[in-house]
Amino acid sequence: MTNDTTHFETRPALDARITSVIRYWDQLRDGRPAPGRVEIRPTAISRHLSRICILERPRAGTVRMRLAGATISARMGMELRGMPFRSLFQLDDRSAAMDAAETAIATPAVSILSLCRQERTGLSAEATMAILPLIDTRGGLTRALAVYSERPAMTPYISDIRGRFTIDNSWTLDIPETGPVLGAMGGLHLSRPIARVVPRVAASGGAAQMAHASEENVRPVFQVIDGGLA
Repeated sequence: MTNDTTHFETRPALDARITSVIRYWDQLRDGRPAPGRVEIRPTAISRHLSRICILERPRAGTVRMRLAGATISARMGMELRGMPFRSLFQLDDRSAAMDAAETAIATPAVSILSLCRQERTGLSAEATMAILPLIDTRGGLTRALAVYSERPAMTPYISDIRGRFTIDNSWTLDIPETGPVLGAMGGLHLSRPIARVVPRVAASGGAAQMAHASEENVRPVFQVIDGGLA
């Protein structure tokens, strides 16, 4: 039996885009398990709208995209209207993606995915995605906000990249009863260890490590793909 203690000590590196959205979500939550979907104000996170999806889980085993940001749509190179969340990922990673989305919504919890892409030399770290639960208008946990943030070096070339995501690693973070998910200095406030899967071997030599990204000159574009904002 191998010793996996180090897995529980490893924390995901979150960049400025994702920490900004998590802090906003945490502020709206105000001690609740999750904020309401109708409480999200696009103007408050306008710099990040092009990288945000609103997910819906109408029943167990089904998660679909209701809204999708233009950057994600461009990255996928396809129309996302009515598409299931799992369609963003390679076939071998769809189960892990669905586990992350359903865990975030149903538990509730915060799920984080480290994403990479296949290149000739192997897997290359690309981005991070955080999935944050939301409450619907009936008080049920059926929605989530997913925010995608690519590595800063990739931003100028995002329109040239196509294809589905590969999951390099994933984590699930508890939502504390008191206090924010993100503590001082952007650290993660955890009430239990991070659950971590065994990472793939990427061309960069490890799991994706995200640096702080510049938020200047980002055009906020939010595309309605499934009618309405509910």
